Amino acid sequence: MKTLRTAVPLLALAALAAAGCFLLSGQFVVNYALPDPLHVLSGTTLTAVDVDLNTISEYNDHKDDLKRVDDVALIGDFHNNAGSSVNIQAWLVPAGTLNLTPSQVTANGVLLWGPLTVAGNATQHVDWNRSAQLFKGRQTLIDEVKGDGRFSLYVLASGSFDLTVTKGAVVAVIGAAK
Repeated sequence: MKTLRTAVPLLALAALAAAGCFLLSGQFVVNYALPDPLHVLSGTTLTAVDVDLNTISEYNDHKDDLKRVDDVALIGDFHNNAGSSVNIQAWLVPAGTLNLTPSQVTANGVLLWGPLTVAGNATQHVDWNRSAQLFKGRQTLIDEVKGDGRFSLYVLASGSFDLTVTKGAVVAVIGAAK
C-alpha cells in the first residue's frame, strides 16, 4: 500500500512532464549599472542615462516569461560637490528621451524618487532600504520593466547644482514563470 501511495503521484508527475505541462517559476535580479561616475550639473540641458534593460542578459533571457516585478530600487552614493545643501530627485522619462531641459523633464517625466537632501560637500549613501523610503514612482518603473525595458533616468536638484553619483544602479527583482 505504501508503494502505491508513492507510485501514483510519481506517475502523475511523469504524465505531466511528458505532456510538457511543467510550470517553472522563480525570481531573478536585474542590475543596470549607471555610468560611474555620473556627473550631473545644472544648466539648460541635463545629463541623462539611457537605460536599456535589454542589454542585461538575465532580463533579455527571461523577458518573455516576466510575470511580475516584485521590487525595484535606485541605489548609489550621491555626492554634492557644491557648498550649499541640495534636494535631489530622480525622474524617469519613457522611451529613452535624452538631452531635455529641466522643464521638459518635469513635463514629460514621472518623479521616480526623492527628495534626498545632501548637505554641501557631503555624500549620502542610498541602499535598498533607503531607496524604498524615497520611491514615489514605483509603478511607473515597474511598467517600464514589464514593457520594452527602455527609459531615460534624470537626476535633478534644487537651484544650481553639481552632483556626482558613484556606484549607482537601477535594480529590479523580477518574477518569471514558464
